[in-house]
Amino acid sequence: MAKDISVSLPNSNLYLVASGLDANGNKVVKLSFPNERAFSIQTNSGLPKTGSILRGLKTPTDMLTVSKSDLAVLEKECVGYIKSYGSALQKKKLKTYNK
Repeated sequence: MAKDISVSLPNSNLYLVASGLDANGNKVVKLSFPNERAFSIQTNSGLPKTGSILRGLKTPTDMLTVSKSDLAVLEKECVGYIKSYGSALQKKKLKTYNK
């Protein structure tokens, strides 16, 4: 069984699952909700800070070393993107928490 390297984002119910390239070579971030299948978002247009943070990751386990401040930036961008452009189901499942 593969090692779980997903990272829980601190102020939402999103998990950072992976980063990589899609079939067209665009950088993507893979996210998931608890116990759900992951979905990906391209970082090249709507998530510039997220793309910059993920660009420094060389291996999948590097996600475990992303700083809390970088996770907060990544989360803010991804939550905003989902609220604006996510599917109706993603918008319904998204939960955010104030700290």
